[in-house]
Amino acid sequence: MQKPASQICATHIELITAVADSRRAGEILPAAQTQIEQYQHNGWVQLAHTLTSWMNGAEPDLARLDAEDQHIILGIDYATTQPDWLETLGDEAQTEAAESLAQMIFAATWGDFDALELLSSMREAAEDAGVNQSAAHAFVAMVEGARDIDQLHNKFPMAEQSLLNAVLNQLIEKEHA
Repeated sequence: MQKPASQICATHIELITAVADSRRAGEILPAAQTQIEQYQHNGWVQLAHTLTSWMNGAEPDLARLDAEDQHIILGIDYATTQPDWLETLGDEAQTEAAESLAQMIFAATWGDFDALELLSSMREAAEDAGVNQSAAHAFVAMVEGARDIDQLHNKFPMAEQSLLNAVLNQLIEKEHA
């Protein structure tokens, strides 16, 4: 069984948990029904249809779904047989995110235009959403040389501390490799 993308699954953990619980129970539980209806209402029509059909005994047709929806289905299937995976999913997703972000920051410190552009866009998006002193702001500070975790936490209080720690640790590891 293919292991699904943890970052996608962490984003959709409530849906995955509810549907996996229903699959293990052998019936559509109220939490799963509510989640599927909410996804349908929010425009995830094909995914909601696939989940409803799956809960009624049909095998999901992954070819009809986009990549994100496919990973949600894979996540449900994986969580159905490996329910303990859900307990570690958040940490796993954060580790993957930290590795990718550290690689992007590292590339930006060496002048990679695309990495610099993406980090700048992330910071602008945070500002446009009214979030100042965000993780995106901290990542730009890391490009500019910030390496003291306590100073980063103090200067960017809106940034999730464990993510900053993980990104900085990965970045320092890359710099010393």
